[in-house]
Amino acid sequence: MTQSTKNSVTASLQFDFRGQRFSPSVDVDLDALMQKQGTINPSDLYDMLAASIAMDAYRHEYDVMLMEDIVFSRPSGLACQFVADGGLDFDAFIEAWQQQRIRRAVQCIAEKHLGIEDLTQHKHLEQALLESYRAGCKHAVQTRKKPVNSDRF
Repeated sequence: MTQSTKNSVTASLQFDFRGQRFSPSVDVDLDALMQKQGTINPSDLYDMLAASIAMDAYRHEYDVMLMEDIVFSRPSGLACQFVADGGLDFDAFIEAWQQQRIRRAVQCIAEKHLGIEDLTQHKHLEQALLESYRAGCKHAVQTRKKPVNSDRF
């Protein structure tokens, strides 16, 4: 299986405070955010932007910065499909990223156990493995929700 392209984007904005222009900009590793948090929280992006210009959340400048929309540019990987007109479709990216992660996991299983290097060439098998993977995830979540009877141990 080939190595995937890094999913990233540049987040930036501009604002003025007391006659001074601020232009924070950061390169955001979307994969790292998703792996750490399972989602992308815009407030984290504002914190990253503030940190890029050594600003903490307790300054008045930070409050002014929060009033500005973040502009997204220079997407790479999967993010290219979800950045348009300076915006990032967070929900669509998150869904696509999660689906891509599942497909990679299933592809690794197909390679290891079936010797199939490109599962997309075997649509029925791919669909069966994807459904099996999702059912396993759903079962794992349901199992974790059940209370443990401590009297049995």
